[in-house]
Amino acid sequence: MKNHTNVRGESAAGTLRRWHPLAGAIAAGALAAGGLAALSLTAPSAQALEPAPQAQQAEATAAAEAEDDSQEATAQHNPAVDSGHGVHAPGAQETAPAESLPSATPEASASPESTPAAEPSHEGHEPSGDSKYSTAYTERNWTPTAYDTCSKELHASYTALGPDGKIYPTWHPAQVTDPATGTLCTFGHEHGADPASSDIYGWVVDHLTPEDTDGGKTGIPFGYASEALMTYGASHEGMAMRHEDNAGHKIFIANDVQLIDEFRDWVTIPGTQEIVTCDFLIKQHQGSWSPDATSNNAHEAIYASRCSDGTEIISTTLSKFGNSNEFHQTCGTLGPVATVGSKLPMGYGGLRQIPDAECVAKNATGNAASLWGMYELWKGENKIMAADGQTELAHFDPWFGLRNPSRYYNPANSTATTNGISRPVDLAWGDNAATTYPWNTVAASVPLNWQDPASPFDGAQRDFYLTQNKVAAGTPATVYTDPYGAGATETEFPGSIRQHLVSGSATTTANLSTQKFDTDADYGHNNGVHAPN
Repeated sequence: MKNHTNVRGESAAGTLRRWHPLAGAIAAGALAAGGLAALSLTAPSAQALEPAPQAQQAEATAAAEAEDDSQEATAQHNPAVDSGHGVHAPGAQETAPAESLPSATPEASASPESTPAAEPSHEGHEPSGDSKYSTAYTERNWTPTAYDTCSKELHASYTALGPDGKIYPTWHPAQVTDPATGTLCTFGHEHGADPASSDIYGWVVDHLTPEDTDGGKTGIPFGYASEALMTYGASHEGMAMRHEDNAGHKIFIANDVQLIDEFRDWVTIPGTQEIVTCDFLIKQHQGSWSPDATSNNAHEAIYASRCSDGTEIISTTLSKFGNSNEFHQTCGTLGPVATVGSKLPMGYGGLRQIPDAECVAKNATGNAASLWGMYELWKGENKIMAADGQTELAHFDPWFGLRNPSRYYNPANSTATTNGISRPVDLAWGDNAATTYPWNTVAASVPLNWQDPASPFDGAQRDFYLTQNKVAAGTPATVYTDPYGAGATETEFPGSIRQHLVSGSATTTANLSTQKFDTDADYGHNNGVHAPN
């Protein structure tokens, strides 16, 4: 946190008045109907969301790849290329020349399509073959498609040490100069904002790095909560395993955020007029190309915040967005849609709003089609709970918006055991084709494969919201929880995750107003990014 004010947020309602009306209906309806749990730590009502006193936007970057998220992978072990275990970005550049993009076009897949429901495995709690490497690194790492010019080995050189001392994938630019060739190459996916741009990056990395490390470079590990679940689940019968793809790990950053309470007043340090400011660094898995999120509600999160009133949170969990085997519509009553296949636990609240065929037909076809008709909104509801199952130690609930996913739910393609999807880019052709932006940018071409970099639906246009950020008074600074953030004790146990929680003088009692960030961020512009991302 620096000694200057740089608020990147906007209040949700203030932003909605500038959005397309459909987007306002989606987000405002979610605020009212999504129903954050009626706790003493509850989010402000939709009516309380007025324009933030100040607002400033910022950009980020992100990452993509295949995401049959909860299936057990079978890729062979691939040792690290770089023994430094750190963010290795030789000659990283911001934009790629057009000729650096691959010219080969894979054979178009049938669309609409039906895809299995990405069901968590009953088993899968066995450790990976090499104890030095995580399952996320050996079995869920990225491999190139015909559109990508960077090698698998170069991608494998971007690593971080997890708290367990294992090697994990980590953030990298969407395109870099390959040191082996000296030419610019693209990975085809992005992981959001550069975490090093966060004011609390070093602090967070210090927490996530093992104390006995040899001093090698480290970063934000992707997949640590799933690795812990493997150990935890081995001694808890019936616990479903959960692995996620590499590309879906996204970084979100907000520095120097001035907090606003539910009454639209500044939150101040008690006894002073000093406005409480916070820095936030979040790593959230948000896959947007497969049916996974239509049924699976748990997605790995690293949530870190540090505020001027003393509040500190560094938490790693499998964050639950509503309940499993359902998502919510983006139109009409915003009601739940039943899906199948997930064995993940129920959530604390929150929801996942995902476009379905009914809402797409209303809002993303013909002459009135709007990109906001494809908007996804994932509302998190995260709690760190004591071992008694009743005492709430911490509460934080970021939301994540996505403007151009490469899938929408289609019940016509579903079966009794699968959740069907279709591809938004296909709406540019056929009966009642969408004639507005962005479909009109590709309508003159032959129908595109959904993975083609020319498709405007690459899952790279994302925004996020911040609301509650509380630690209960008297909470120990270090607790250990299961991978879902429950069962907190001060004693480490197999499969536990260390959580850092310090209560502040102001946020412990304040109910915060929602602020929105990265309204115009596009992490896939002219850098080779394409679905699956």
